[in-house]
Amino acid sequence: MRLFQANHDSYGFEFSRREKELLFEVLLLYPLIPAAHHRLSRNPGPRDEENQNLLDESLAAHREETRERVRTLLNHPRCFQPQGEGYAWLASRGEMEWLLQVLNDIRVGSWLALGSPRLPPPANQPFTPESLAHRRAMDIAGGFEMIFIAALDGEPPAPAA
Repeated sequence: MRLFQANHDSYGFEFSRREKELLFEVLLLYPLIPAAHHRLSRNPGPRDEENQNLLDESLAAHREETRERVRTLLNHPRCFQPQGEGYAWLASRGEMEWLLQVLNDIRVGSWLALGSPRLPPPANQPFTPESLAHRRAMDIAGGFEMIFIAALDGEPPAPAA
């Protein structure tokens, strides 16, 4: 994957077929942070239940809206245009920031599903298919986050090959 265009509000990325597949694969996991993870207080008071319900409703609506945006990104033919042997994706700064939020949910949700482990994991920690899937999602989401953050921070586009 390489950044080929960057200015104050427009970013262009070139993806190989496999990079696009990995991005789409990980985006399909959204959302991964459990809804119950978002609590107003660890020690709720008498009025906190009503406020927690409002938070839960708001988060559910936000998640559904975000899920729909993810589906649009994955299925809209103009989002990832075939280019050479790969694909080009043009995004605004707002789209990049939104995508970073989605990827962060997947990365943090995977980390929570793994029990919020310290890194590196203990040598005697057994791997299961589920834990490997979460580690993979966490790593892939984190890798894309690093590239997109570098682009937003003004890393110059890579020269054409």
